[in-house]
Amino acid sequence: MDLFEKQAQLQSLFQTSPVDAAYAQGTASGRRLAGSYADLDVALLLLDKIKTSEFFDYQVYFVSELSKALETNGLDVVILNQASLLQRAQVIKSWSLLFQRDQKRRVQFEARSVMEYLEFQKYDELQSKALAERTRGERFAVDEEYVRARLARLREYVALLQDLRPIDHLKFRGDPKLYGLAQWYLQQAVELLFGTGAYLVMALALPKPDAYHDILDAVAGHGIIDRDLAYRLEQLANLRNLLAYDREQTDIDEVYSHLQTRTGDLAAFAMQVERFLGSSAKS
Repeated sequence: MDLFEKQAQLQSLFQTSPVDAAYAQGTASGRRLAGSYADLDVALLLLDKIKTSEFFDYQVYFVSELSKALETNGLDVVILNQASLLQRAQVIKSWSLLFQRDQKRRVQFEARSVMEYLEFQKYDELQSKALAERTRGERFAVDEEYVRARLARLREYVALLQDLRPIDHLKFRGDPKLYGLAQWYLQQAVELLFGTGAYLVMALALPKPDAYHDILDAVAGHGIIDRDLAYRLEQLANLRNLLAYDREQTDIDEVYSHLQTRTGDLAAFAMQVERFLGSSAKS
């Protein structure tokens, strides 16, 4: 049995299911026509319309269907929509492409995943440094001056965004200069938000996040910011990726909505982090 002999069957399964792209790695054993697959893994990127709560059900479904199609019991299915940045990068780098619904969309996913992974790699050095300092007996490894400088810049961008808030919605939509400025200011503010959060995670040797969505959850878990605030700000993670890699695909109305609703949350993040730094310095 050859994997490519099953290509038509797999294509039909993926085409009639909400699969956007599929990858595989594994080994075949036994005779070519009657062999079996050992340690075969399949990674699936589901369409955006699939809800997070449905990922597990689809994972179980595809384990069953692919096991029957490929006549193997040693098959594992990874849902890339919820995979870590490291898992995504490994799949893209070394696994074989089985199926793609849309080449442009698949290439955009791969490019964005690789860039996000490379960005996260730079925080490994910070975490190693923080762990080394803690091993030497230093209680607190945060560079307060560095963090306060980032928070000051965050407040500057928040002020610029707040200046744009009173603009009428229709005028905002109709003027590329206005929403272009809003996109730029928002991107800078969001980069400072997640970058500062990631620095605190690494400097304090907190559990390492797998994606941007996890950064603020880790910071909130340490009591640096309120959990409710972290939940609200986590909604900016997807927008951050669009602004960084695919700005032309951002929705103008969504940018306007964040302009109206998230500037106060960004300011609250700066205030709560500074409060944490102050309380830590006193203890």
